[in-house]
Amino acid sequence: MILLFISLVQFLAVQTEVPFKPSDEFQVSVDLKFKIKPSTYPTFTYPGSGDPLAKPSSTTLPFLVVSISKIKIQSDEDKVHAVDARGKSLFRKKASPALLMHFEMGFVDDLKSKVSSNEITVFFLSKDKKELRKIVISISDNGVFEVNKAWHGQF
Repeated sequence: MILLFISLVQFLAVQTEVPFKPSDEFQVSVDLKFKIKPSTYPTFTYPGSGDPLAKPSSTTLPFLVVSISKIKIQSDEDKVHAVDARGKSLFRKKASPALLMHFEMGFVDDLKSKVSSNEITVFFLSKDKKELRKIVISISDNGVFEVNKAWHGQF
């Protein structure tokens, strides 16, 4: 009896998982820009030694921008909502075939070390706001770039 209950709970847990949007229904492109990373200290911060902590840097670092385009909208999909790994809302629009999404994810080193949010989930919602499908874009701590848990490159 207990085994039947555990099987039922596992079956229901699997049923509630939002499926991935098929990879032939969208295109993800990566734009790696090089930017100067601003200091984390305010401009006029001095330690005991007297040298300013906010020294200008001339080193450019890789900065990741991800775009999702050529989205095939299915008949039951009404809205699109994107959130980062921390739950912050990044994008919310009505679903349309001409939809284009750009996400500035951040500096690659910060994404690897999870200083910046290293994952974006785009949900496709029904008219009653039920999550139908999703696209998950993530950067692992070893720099692997994945779309819907499929390898798409490495930084």
